[in-house]
Amino acid sequence: MQPFFRLALALAWFGSGFLQAQSLNLGSGNASAFQPEGGNPSAAADPMAGGAAPAGGASPDLGTMDVSDLLRRGDTLIIRLTGVPPADQGIFEVKVDESGRVSMPYIGSVTAASLTTVQLKKSIEDTYVKQEIFTNPNVTVDLKEQRFVDVTGEVRMPQRVPYTKDLTALGAVAACGGFTDFANRRKVKLTQSGVTREFNAKDIQVDPSRDIRLLPNDKIHVDRSIF
Repeated sequence: MQPFFRLALALAWFGSGFLQAQSLNLGSGNASAFQPEGGNPSAAADPMAGGAAPAGGASPDLGTMDVSDLLRRGDTLIIRLTGVPPADQGIFEVKVDESGRVSMPYIGSVTAASLTTVQLKKSIEDTYVKQEIFTNPNVTVDLKEQRFVDVTGEVRMPQRVPYTKDLTALGAVAACGGFTDFANRRKVKLTQSGVTREFNAKDIQVDPSRDIRLLPNDKIHVDRSIF
């Protein structure tokens, strides 16, 4: 019987080692199963979930921010620089250029588009400090002028409508006196962030919940109906 018991013990030891190896392999397999494609765990993070800004820029938390608060190409800004030697203090009127940047004394161009005025303020201050130009600069950033939405075509009073955060497509048309009798309400053009699309104003009039929220510098054009 002794050889039998030795065989049984050997099988039990082998089986235990096999199960342990299987357990380790399963653990490793589960870990890799949840990796995003390409093996980069950070790629699975939700970019809308906020948290730390990605390296290389002060990106806003779009999950909690109104995108209409972000600076855009073409915006004119008033930037005040204080907390520096009197000869270097000043008020600068700058425009966000087509590359999305503004220029400031000694540091050249700084990214502005897609930042808030507060984020741009901090970016300029940090740049002055990091480049050892000023030790304790104080910057304020303000928009110089009100933003608008352009409404053209078959509305009763085509004009630039002052932008507000609650402005919608049909709200802008209403501010222009409404559609003319010749308006093609089924194919109204909206240009937003450089992209033009069409919407059916009649559908929105039936269901106002489908109205489109506008952004600064949007353009609405109403064509004349062919019927």
